[in-house]
Amino acid sequence: MKRKNLSLLLQQIFKKYNLSKSHSKICAEYLVKAEIMGAKSHGLARLKMYCDRIKKGLINPNPKIKIKKLSSSISHIDADNSIGFVAANVGIDQAIKNAKKNWNRFGCN
Repeated sequence: MKRKNLSLLLQQIFKKYNLSKSHSKICAEYLVKAEIMGAKSHGLARLKMYCDRIKKGLINPNPKIKIKKLSSSISHIDADNSIGFVAANVGIDQAIKNAKKNWNRFGCN
């Protein structure tokens, strides 16, 4: 199966478990990347576990993610029991924003 087709299939599965379109895409892409990189224990092998955890209420498929700035370079992320891929993605995006802001603030180009 081609990467794009696999990603679309995984997105459909995550949507059936009530993840938003954007969260489904994030999860699908990370699972596919893990497979491609050879980290199969963190790829498709985890799909059933994630679906089971959503069913049991251990993962919140519709989290209300809150970001609180603690300083110019530090943020606290409350991911509201979201699936780990989404929480990590939010954290990475926020860290990059903080770094860019501080990079510019200190005159680095």
